[in-house]
Amino acid sequence: MNLIAYAVVGRLLIWLWQTSGPTTRIWKLHPFLTEQAECDFCTGCWVYFALAFLFGQNWLAPIYVPVLSEFVTGVVASFIAHLASAGWQMKWGVVELR
Repeated sequence: MNLIAYAVVGRLLIWLWQTSGPTTRIWKLHPFLTEQAECDFCTGCWVYFALAFLFGQNWLAPIYVPVLSEFVTGVVASFIAHLASAGWQMKWGVVELR
């Protein structure tokens, strides 16, 4: 159950971080920030990295290296969430033809 909560909370925070009013003003300050905000995977790495500390997630289980274990967990979780999101969009998303 902890893993499901980790995945769902992370995906919601990614969406919130990318679309909320205060953060959209921050993203417009610099082209690098805009590029980071538009990338689900990039934003997800930071969100899941922070959540790995809060939820105590370590996907390198018998091995624990402080900070590195959380970072690897965040990157892998972000990649999985990114693939799931892309698959969802491809299957049920709306395609606009112009």
